Amino acid sequence: MNQYNTGFKVATINLFNYIAPPNAFYEIDNIYTQRQWQKKEKWIHQQLTDLSPDIVGFQEVFSPNELEAITKEHGMEHFVTVSSPGVDGQHVYDKPVVALASKFPIVSVDAVEVSETVIKKLKLQGGFNFSRPPIRAVVKIDDFTSVLIYVLHLKSKRSQLESQGLRNENENVMIADSLLAEIQGSWMSTIQRGTEAALIYHDIIEQMLVCERPVIVMGDLNDTIDSAALQPLIGSHKLDRLDGKMINNLPLTHQRIMDQFILHDAFDLQDKVKPAERKPTHYFMNQGSVLDYILLSKDFKSVYDQSLASIERYSVNDKHLINPHHVHDAGCSDHAPVMIEIEIRT
Repeated sequence: MNQYNTGFKVATINLFNYIAPPNAFYEIDNIYTQRQWQKKEKWIHQQLTDLSPDIVGFQEVFSPNELEAITKEHGMEHFVTVSSPGVDGQHVYDKPVVALASKFPIVSVDAVEVSETVIKKLKLQGGFNFSRPPIRAVVKIDDFTSVLIYVLHLKSKRSQLESQGLRNENENVMIADSLLAEIQGSWMSTIQRGTEAALIYHDIIEQMLVCERPVIVMGDLNDTIDSAALQPLIGSHKLDRLDGKMINNLPLTHQRIMDQFILHDAFDLQDKVKPAERKPTHYFMNQGSVLDYILLSKDFKSVYDQSLASIERYSVNDKHLINPHHVHDAGCSDHAPVMIEIEIRT
């Protein structure tokens, strides 16, 4: 037996434009000074010290080599990405990647591929790509089992269309064009995000049909869990019918098969008293929302008769958002890290 024989911790952290100088993010002027970069590095070290996770999924990573060095200092010897940061200019990066760090061996790692079968079913045009390629990895956890882990960063709500009306001298045309660009561009982003969710869930089921094992999905989903865009990923537990038949009337064996494909929000699986209010993980215009999630298969659901583990604690490290200290927190992250403590059943 070893230090992991009773449980382990899983976290997801959006690093908010993590890029080492002299490189820039999105615009040539977006370059951290050495002082700013040191603050950002220090903040990440502090988060990993406070949370002490065993497995972490990261988003908004432009400098994976520097991040890998940090995670190794905190005992996470295994680190993977599945794509390279996109470069718009010589030192200007415009496409961050997701990363996975672990104290446990990462047995395999792949990028989730776009299923053309799903694209055709959804009647979408070919050539669809993920905004940020998701990670699919198998991690062997001591004294537990192998776990299928996904790290995601779904498409943001930002409009994908640019208005041309601002160049028009006619104010009516200018405002109308800008309005349409915002609304239609936002809908394009929703379609992209929902399609990404559908593709990932399709991949999860395909993997489960090959080898059933516990599943952990984590990351910045850029929407709330009840949104229409995320239902292709999380909505299976809300179904009341299957092939026209009421699920409650299906044979118990069929219901149990369905259970293996359902994902649950870790917040809802807390084995102890669940807080009355859920902490936001992101704020915009003083409005808080939960955008960062850890989703789990039935194996972590304590009331399931064959569960392998339970969620002992769910936490949101939001101090830098609700009570920021400029000296330490400026530019650190606009998201709050989310962590769960998993207790292995014996």
